[in-house]
Amino acid sequence: MSSWLRVLTGARKVAQAACQQTDWNATAIRTAQHGRQIMDSLQKQYETMSINSNATGMSDDRLQTETIKPINANKPSSTPSPSSTSTASKASTEVLQPEIASTSSTASNELTQPPLESSKRISASPGTAATTQLPDKPLKDFSQGSAVPSSRFGRAFGFARLGAGLVWGTATEGLNRLVSGQSKGSSVVVNDANAHRLAATLCRMRGAALKLGQMLSIQDQSLLPEALSRALEQVRQGAEAMPQYQLEQQMQQQLGADWRQRFRTFDDHPMAAASIGQVHKATLPDGRTVVVKVQYPGVAESIESDLRNLTMLINLSGLAPKGLFIDKVLSVGQAELSLECDYVREAEHQVRVQQLVNEDPVLSTLHRFQVPAVIPELSTERVLTTEFCPGSTIDVVAHLSQEERNRIAKTILYLTFKEILVWRLMQTDPNWGNFLYDVGTQTTSLIDFGATREYSKEFMDGYLRMVWASANRDAPTLLEQSRRMKFLTGDENETMIDAHIMSGYTVGEPFWSDEPFDFRGSNISSRLSGHMAVFMKHRLTAPPEEVYTLHRKIAGAFMLCIKLNAKIQCRDILYDIVKDYAFEDGLDRPVLEPSA
Repeated sequence: MSSWLRVLTGARKVAQAACQQTDWNATAIRTAQHGRQIMDSLQKQYETMSINSNATGMSDDRLQTETIKPINANKPSSTPSPSSTSTASKASTEVLQPEIASTSSTASNELTQPPLESSKRISASPGTAATTQLPDKPLKDFSQGSAVPSSRFGRAFGFARLGAGLVWGTATEGLNRLVSGQSKGSSVVVNDANAHRLAATLCRMRGAALKLGQMLSIQDQSLLPEALSRALEQVRQGAEAMPQYQLEQQMQQQLGADWRQRFRTFDDHPMAAASIGQVHKATLPDGRTVVVKVQYPGVAESIESDLRNLTMLINLSGLAPKGLFIDKVLSVGQAELSLECDYVREAEHQVRVQQLVNEDPVLSTLHRFQVPAVIPELSTERVLTTEFCPGSTIDVVAHLSQEERNRIAKTILYLTFKEILVWRLMQTDPNWGNFLYDVGTQTTSLIDFGATREYSKEFMDGYLRMVWASANRDAPTLLEQSRRMKFLTGDENETMIDAHIMSGYTVGEPFWSDEPFDFRGSNISSRLSGHMAVFMKHRLTAPPEEVYTLHRKIAGAFMLCIKLNAKIQCRDILYDIVKDYAFEDGLDRPVLEPSA
């Protein structure tokens, strides 16, 4: 029997034994039942893939070279005494642990050289050259890379091991609580050890798995269990780098066997690693400094299966609140990630935004924003090369004067609402690292356009009406538009309706008047958290899919203003947009008021 299958079988036995415990509380029993369902599903998936692999002649030993490194999760601080050990504990000790150890010990990373494939190249596009991208110092130590599981088998096994680990961690936690007499408290599933397992696996798997974790990490942390929030903070910091052999494979496949000859220098040590790729600094033969973003192998091909496996794990284990509508979050995440994996598309959007910024006098002249130029001859679907922009991530410039911080914050808000309401073309990633500020020139560089998306005029007409109603504390219009746009069904209870109105007012508060708004002193984030907690309990429907990216970006802009301790006038930004906006929905124009 395959050692992979023995792991799954062992984990299933642990879950089965746990389900038979009569002295556990209802939550622990239900969790064990969920664990058994997880193992059943993963085992069926593995057996199906085994049949397919046998048909193609792929051996189990070959498949094990794709597995990720073993994850040593933090063990619970207390353990049950031998006399108190139940059937579940015995099963887990005798069956699960040895199989995980033996399987992990056989995993290795082998250098394979697949045939070079032709890659779609990016044709030259017009646009003035600015210059990308990251701080001069690496964001973290990437000296110890770990191989990216690139095959369907390797990635499925990563989730299988995670599922087995969650079952093991849940059973152990349940036994610890039983022995200590603790029957209530935090979730028996979302304990520290399981949260660590989840975060470590996402960071090693990268791709869609890590992307989802990062999407969850920017949800309001008060809505998530404390252990999960701490783990997602680790996820937010980014991925591990891939080892040298995988970097070489990717570069050869995308730019040819002689790819190094096309650079004067190329730093093999990455500057940063993210969910779908890592970034290297290099120089061109003409002396220009550039950055090269290299996509991890297998990421684009594994999006659907990754999210399907992760959806199952999250739904069955209860790792996310029901009110988050995690299936909708995952659906949006799958669509986003599929687009982000296409670097040709990203380059095209980067050129478009560069042109829009250059044509806007506020951004290009008054506040000196720039977008780095794409190097088309060194860019493909999986490799993107752009000019280098010096600067620091904008969240670390808190030492600047209040006047300069206010200027930066107001310009970011201006850019955000210009993207949303005027261009209808927005870079949706709220990561502060996508803004690089050069103190010497007072120039802000905009980078990373993989998460750029467009919005329809029809949607934006209605959304702007909602935003303006919130900025004017106009509850009837806000509710009418919310129902028209399917934010509400019309059957919500008064508690949900009140929370919806008040959350709209809270988001619109910076735009109420022409007076400077104190973002940090307003406690806007904590007040929104309170409303969102109500949403988690009473919301009847998921919001339109456009909202996931829109609200993520607006929340990111507000958080940046809080980080900069900005005190700025905001209403004029929105007022000028509404004043000049051409509505096409056939409704009366909103009434323009100087203040709410």
